[in-house]
Amino acid sequence: MRYNLFRKLISRRFRKDGTQFLCQFRDRKSGYFITDCAINDLYEAMSYVSLVVRFFSQYHEGRVMDSSTHETLFTCQLLFDPVFVPNPQIREIPTEYAQLAMTGFDPTAARKTNAKRKRKVDTTLAKLRQLHEELNSALYSKPTERPSIHSPVDAANILQYFLGNLDHEELWVMNLDTRNRVMSLIELYKGSVNSSQIRVSEIFRQAVVDNAPAIIVAHNHPSGDISPSPDDVATTRAIVQAGKLLDIEVLDHLIISCNGYTSLKERGAGF
Repeated sequence: MRYNLFRKLISRRFRKDGTQFLCQFRDRKSGYFITDCAINDLYEAMSYVSLVVRFFSQYHEGRVMDSSTHETLFTCQLLFDPVFVPNPQIREIPTEYAQLAMTGFDPTAARKTNAKRKRKVDTTLAKLRQLHEELNSALYSKPTERPSIHSPVDAANILQYFLGNLDHEELWVMNLDTRNRVMSLIELYKGSVNSSQIRVSEIFRQAVVDNAPAIIVAHNHPSGDISPSPDDVATTRAIVQAGKLLDIEVLDHLIISCNGYTSLKERGAGF
C-alpha cells in the first residue's frame, strides 16, 4: 500500500499524453523487466527510474527505453543488497557503458585493483627518485662525462624524464659549469609554482655552493598546456634579476609537459 501511494504521487508529476519513453523495472522475484509507465520527457523518466530503484527493494534494476526504437537509453542498478546496506548506492550510467559496468561489477575487486595501481605508481616514483640521486652522484664524480647544454631542447630532453608525466607541479633547477655542462639537478618545490611561494634564495643556493656560473629553471604543467601563465613570467623575471645580483646567469626557464616544452627565453617572457 505504501509503495502504490508513493508511486501514484510521483506519477502525477508527469504528463499522461506522452508515450515516448518507457520506464521499466526488473522484479527481484521474477527477474523480468516490467513496464511501469510512459513519460514524454527523457530526463523526467530517468529521474523517476532512479528514484524507484533507490527506495524500493522490490526493484533492484531499472531502465528507460525509447518506445519507437526499443533502444535502451538509460539504466541504473543497486550496487549492494539493501537488506544488508542501510544506505544503498545507485550506479547510473549511459547505455553505451551499461553492459560493461553492470555485468559482474565487484566493488571489492575494484578497490584492490586501484590499490595495486597506486602501489605501482609509488614504486615507479621511488625508482625515479633513486635515479635522480644516482645521476647527481655521477655528475659530481665524473665531470668530464657531464652532458652539455647547447640549446633548450638539450635541457628539455633531460628534464622530460623527471617532470613530463607528473600529476602535480614541481620546480627544478639545473646547475651548469663554465662549459654549460650539467653539474646537478635540484628538485625544489612541489605544488603550484608562482612568484608568491618561491624564495629566490632557494633557487640559487646549490649554485652558490657549487660555484656554478649558470642555471636553467624548469617546472611542469600537469594539464599538458605549455603556455606560460602571468605567474610564470613574473617568477622568471624575479629569478633573472636575482641572478644578475649574484653574477649567476639564468640561461632559461622551461615549462615541461607530456606534450613537449616551452622556452621562456625564446619567447622573451621574463628575460
